Amino acid sequence: MNKIIIFDTTMRDGELKPGIKFSLHEKISISQLLEEMGVDVIEVGYPANSPSNFEQVLQISKIITNSTICGLAGANKEEIIAVAQAIKPAKRGRIHTYNNVNLRNKEKLRLEQELESIKDNVSLARQHCGEVEWSAFDASRSEPDFLCKAIETAINSGATTVNIPDSLGLASSEEFSQLLQMIFNRIPNINKVVVSVHCHNDLGKAVQNSMISLNYGVRQIECAINGLGARKGNADLEAIVGEAVNLEDYQIDIKTSLISKTSNLVAEITGIKPANSYQLSIDN
Repeated sequence: MNKIIIFDTTMRDGELKPGIKFSLHEKISISQLLEEMGVDVIEVGYPANSPSNFEQVLQISKIITNSTICGLAGANKEEIIAVAQAIKPAKRGRIHTYNNVNLRNKEKLRLEQELESIKDNVSLARQHCGEVEWSAFDASRSEPDFLCKAIETAINSGATTVNIPDSLGLASSEEFSQLLQMIFNRIPNINKVVVSVHCHNDLGKAVQNSMISLNYGVRQIECAINGLGARKGNADLEAIVGEAVNLEDYQIDIKTSLISKTSNLVAEITGIKPANSYQLSIDN
């Protein structure tokens, strides 16, 4: 069976919502519940963004042993090194870095510079960590030829996961399906990596687009407790799991009985209640 990897970004992307800021104690409590639930990857924060973010990733890396601890970095050496240092104590760690690939109407030199940036930064991250995720920021609005070159470059440079985000949540399900189909058809080394999606909910399509992506070969879904995240949020973890447990050809290792407890904790901390309640048919 095909395992669906659940990547939780509640504590990183969730802090992009105005007024949301988690303390170290709160992030530890959430991380421990996510680990107990069986979440595969926990994105704790952006270590280079602030000393407190660095400390949160560092301390949680010392505590969590089953889930992979992930930190985000922009496309520069200092930020990548900051993540590497913060996740160093982790039993399982991941560096997540990204480049903006929406470079329509840019000169050839600018495109070549961005490809060189991808190569340098993914290679650097891989020198420090066995798990490297690279995200094609704003992929759904990028020029297809350059997007494919960027993804191929990231894979050749050592990325183990490639993430295709709908960064502004503007893609229809048809558009997102066509994008993924194009990627899997055109990139010769795509099968060397886990392909991920990160869908925002600006048009209310985050869960639908995430689930549709499985049809094209995607194996990691990035989501958040209560759909927390920038603007109208991310794909809701409870909804993703609720859909995934009913798929015959896929495996998902989430203890659904703990989702409500985690949802209530995050709602209590943030003051933001989940928009919907999903009935989970399987409790493992």
